[in-house]
Amino acid sequence: MARWKNDSGEVIIKVAISGQPGSGKSSIIRSLAKEHAQAAVSTGIISEAEVLRTEFLWPDPIPSGPYVRVKVFALSGNPLHQAAEQLLLKDADALVFVVDCDPECIAESRDYLVSLISNAGHVELDWTDTSVAVQYNRSERYPYMNVAEVDAWLEVEHDQVSRYVTTSDEGEGLTVAVNDVIRKTVSRLAEQMKESSSPKKPDEGAKDAKNAGDTKEAKAEG
Repeated sequence: MARWKNDSGEVIIKVAISGQPGSGKSSIIRSLAKEHAQAAVSTGIISEAEVLRTEFLWPDPIPSGPYVRVKVFALSGNPLHQAAEQLLLKDADALVFVVDCDPECIAESRDYLVSLISNAGHVELDWTDTSVAVQYNRSERYPYMNVAEVDAWLEVEHDQVSRYVTTSDEGEGLTVAVNDVIRKTVSRLAEQMKESSSPKKPDEGAKDAKNAGDTKEAKAEG
């Protein structure tokens, strides 16, 4: 869930990039950092997997609201324990699952997707409140790939999950899926803020007044 940073008036959203080893996650996060004000990319190690992280201010703040700070995380390599991906997914507001389109690798993506769903369950990730996209990367390795067929095989539902096809040499074009889930998350936050700040409708106010009057009368009779 998005977190408010009261001392700076910012709201922080977390984006997780997941997928099989070698699918290009590190290239995506580095392209994303370069695109957004040349942000730095930091690295760390957990369960023998490299954790990549970058953060930046989203260029479009919430209308009449706070600035949005985005923190993006990805795992590079093949962690020994599921706890590494569970940590990646914990408190995530948005998720991009990256598939390597190489015919020799694409079959593994289903196993990693099943593992992802299992790990998401362990950290109680709420799919109804999470922006999700699938990125078919390195498509130059499978030029005749039928995306619809792969969607069906992975059980990706078109009306719930955005899909993007990218090549490994697209540079900033690699960020299309991440930017999409960020925009959707920001839009959802803006809508939530709008709903929470909207004045009550006249009939709702009258109903509240009537309920209050009924309560007073009941107390008086008692």
